[in-house]
Amino acid sequence: MTISILRTAALCTGLAAAGLCQAALVNGGFESGLTGWTNQAGANAAVVATHANYLGTPVYEPTEGGHFLVITAGTANLWQTVTQTLVMSAGETIAGKAAFSWGDYPDFFDGVKVEIRDALGAIVATPFSENGFGHTGFYKGPWTDWSFTATAGGSYTVVLGARNTVDSSGTSYGYFDIAPSAAPVPEPASLVLVGLGLLAGAAAGRRRAA
Repeated sequence: MTISILRTAALCTGLAAAGLCQAALVNGGFESGLTGWTNQAGANAAVVATHANYLGTPVYEPTEGGHFLVITAGTANLWQTVTQTLVMSAGETIAGKAAFSWGDYPDFFDGVKVEIRDALGAIVATPFSENGFGHTGFYKGPWTDWSFTATAGGSYTVVLGARNTVDSSGTSYGYFDIAPSAAPVPEPASLVLVGLGLLAGAAAGRRRAA
């Protein structure tokens, strides 16, 4: 068991350096609705093909596939969330896209977040966070990349959320999708890094066996 974990970590370190070590969220692009996710937002979470705020603009579309998640901010100061827990090895990365559509004006700084928590529920990273601070009222943000790389193996929970602040009116939205996938052919330098990861894993196994 220990040897396998050491080998996996060493291999993933080499792969991560090559940009190839990617963990997989279940249904990360929401093409199967909310399958694989825990919906704690109730009716405030919906999987859609397009979405616009109550003013009708702009129209948000998926960054990948045909669907994405929209979370509507609801009760004041209460995060509306959709979550997923997964096991990651050290060096593995998860990634996605997020956007914030602010349906209010200054003094009502609604917000959107992508948060990563460890097995104990502690926040270990917030790879995306956007709110009304620094923006004019009714700000409509672009799709923005986010990513998280695990520094240690274990269980992590991805939290996608949106909330109103101060009051429960002035509807704001959080949009979430998976990053467009690409499978580039590794360059020679990348293959060398992968090889180094394999060698490191084999060496760790020999040391443990000895």
